[in-house]
Amino acid sequence: MVYRKNPLGVDELRQQAQMRLRLHGVGDAQALSPTETQQLLEELEIHQIELELQNEHLNEARAKLEAALSQSSELYDFSPVGSLSLDREGSITKLNLSAAQLLGAERARLLGSKLGLFVSDADRPLFNSLMERASTSGDVQGAEVTLVSKELLVQYVNMRVAPYLPDSGWHVALVDINERRVHDARLRASEERWKLALEATGDGVWDWNLQNGEVVFSRRFEQLYGFAEHEYGNRVEDWRARLHPDDVAHVTSDMQAYLDGATPSYVSEYRGRCKDGSWKWVLSRGAIVSRTPEGRPLRLLGTHADITSRKQIEQALLDASVFQQDVFDALDAQIAVLDETGTILQINSAWQKYAAAGAPAASARCLGDNYLDVLARMTGNEQQTLLAAAAGIDTVVTGASSGFKLAKPFFTPVGKCWFSMKVTPIHGGARRIVVCHENVTDLKAAELASLQLANVDSLTGALSRRKFLDMADHELARSTRYELPLMVLMLDLDHFKGINDKFGHAVGDAVLQSFVHTVRSVLREFDLIGRLGGEEFAVLLPNTHRDGGRALGQRIIDSVRASPVQFGEERIAYTVSAGAARFTDQRSFSMLLKRADAALYRAKANGRDCLEMAADADSPAVTDQVPVK
Repeated sequence: MVYRKNPLGVDELRQQAQMRLRLHGVGDAQALSPTETQQLLEELEIHQIELELQNEHLNEARAKLEAALSQSSELYDFSPVGSLSLDREGSITKLNLSAAQLLGAERARLLGSKLGLFVSDADRPLFNSLMERASTSGDVQGAEVTLVSKELLVQYVNMRVAPYLPDSGWHVALVDINERRVHDARLRASEERWKLALEATGDGVWDWNLQNGEVVFSRRFEQLYGFAEHEYGNRVEDWRARLHPDDVAHVTSDMQAYLDGATPSYVSEYRGRCKDGSWKWVLSRGAIVSRTPEGRPLRLLGTHADITSRKQIEQALLDASVFQQDVFDALDAQIAVLDETGTILQINSAWQKYAAAGAPAASARCLGDNYLDVLARMTGNEQQTLLAAAAGIDTVVTGASSGFKLAKPFFTPVGKCWFSMKVTPIHGGARRIVVCHENVTDLKAAELASLQLANVDSLTGALSRRKFLDMADHELARSTRYELPLMVLMLDLDHFKGINDKFGHAVGDAVLQSFVHTVRSVLREFDLIGRLGGEEFAVLLPNTHRDGGRALGQRIIDSVRASPVQFGEERIAYTVSAGAARFTDQRSFSMLLKRADAALYRAKANGRDCLEMAADADSPAVTDQVPVK
């Protein structure tokens, strides 16, 4: 194209100039003065300069416009977005190179072709709908469609359709999404593979979109709860509605803790309701697989594993443990289970009740403590018991013996109880032993009562004949070993048979009881009195010389005489005769007692109510008589 400075010829321009002058009232040029002529010429030059400047500006603008048009053409052709113009019939009137490449043909051959012929049969109704909706609404319409070329190549594009002026056709933009569709297909295939792999292990898979609350549940997931495929639902609310009421709180807490970053992963065990209304235990795990640029979770992926059988086993083990504890608790004996180091692992209620009795010695600090430390607190650190228990437990732990029982019961200050102790091993993988404390306080009391009956006269409280003689033998042996003096007194109540005959046996018993009480009031703490039979008694005076024995015997006689027995309205006075003997070289206590008994008979023969002293074995037989007062 040639640009002309003046669009008209010279003659035509001259005619127009003359016409303008006449319009401005300018006459013949010959009538102009030189000054006017000069001014006219200057103005003409000015206009000429302006025209030349404008012409230069127009030339610059034309060059820029031509460059812009060239660049626009290049951008149009080489843009990655396919661009097409369609007429009212849908035929292509203009397109760029990108559009031609997407349609799979040369641009020249595509002009005049209908775009709809390049859309796949399956998407052609969608294409027609886009065209119609764009014309009707006047807005841009878009969708993903599939293009098919003559070479049967498939192209996936995002199509945008915008209308021109009414009934003037359309502008169509095509964006190649083939790579994205291939990537999505590969991703779906990959997801399908690992989902199938997870489901092959028996786990159900769930995929939660946190943006809209939609959840995709796998077929295996729905089968876990007895649902058919796509029957479970596809909202997170469908899952929440099937949580066991007792598990809702902790499941929600577990999930929120993970989403907040407080825990490294989401793991939770809970019960889910099946289609038939039953409950199934599941182990749910999950992880965030997608986040926003700000780090907010977008997508959560996880699995469900059926752990109902495991939970049933755990419950059975728990029930067995509870049953075992119930059996322990049903026993009256105190039971403790120890490990091989002696640490207490388990106790029963009897042990707990005793430990809760309140004394520091049996503090409830038992579990986790060493058994021997607890035993020390219980017994007040009684060493003999502790040493015997430690040795016995060691033999059981090492397998040297199949069991151990403490030879004697041990005493505990708490409740003043007596316990027997037995240790039994538990055979199995874990080396455990059972310690049993059986309360034998009643048996011990009966034993002590039996000993009391055997050792003490039930009527008077004096030692029994057997106990007195046993203790007397020990004292005789001690006196012999350490060369200590020893005296023995034989006592006999005077005319006691007459008291029984006159007043009855009840009064006689009262007299005997009063007599022992009176004698004990005279004796020292370590002196012994025993009833040898009937109204006959013996008194053993350890570490006592002859004169001391004589004085103590006389004091007994005087005290008895001064202590009549008041029985009802009766006041019964009585006396006692005594015989004393000093230990010299007797080889047995019976020999010493025989000499005292002989002295007693002399006292009775001499009028009663008196003391006779037996002569020493190494001196002539003499009779020391204390006159009756």
